[in-house]
Amino acid sequence: MGGYECSIIVGDRRFRLLRSRFRRLIAVLLVVFLGWYLLYIGLSVFARGFMARPVVGNVNVALVFGMLQFASTFLLAWYYSRYARRRLDPLAAQIRQEVERRREAYARMMAERGRMDDWFPADEQAGRGQA
Repeated sequence: MGGYECSIIVGDRRFRLLRSRFRRLIAVLLVVFLGWYLLYIGLSVFARGFMARPVVGNVNVALVFGMLQFASTFLLAWYYSRYARRRLDPLAAQIRQEVERRREAYARMMAERGRMDDWFPADEQAGRGQA
């Protein structure tokens, strides 16, 4: 049932919604992460005086921004998991249940078909196939 199953799922409205939500989330997170990272790199290269400015004692702006890079990475990962848990996982679970339901129905149909084939003698099966 592999190819048939995939074509049904890909055409499903819920699957398209799941894909669009996922792509939108990844695009936003990528822009935020890369923008923040490139800002840090750009300031480190072109605004050395600003980055060298002390904040507290020997801690300068560059060190604070560097630590914020770690914090923002964890924040973005947390946001991704929260969003996925609330908006992506329920849709994926619905689709998964639908696939399992269809697999079970297909398996029952094939088992019934096998029982029907066993019910007819072999010579009748050959004649039935030609009709």
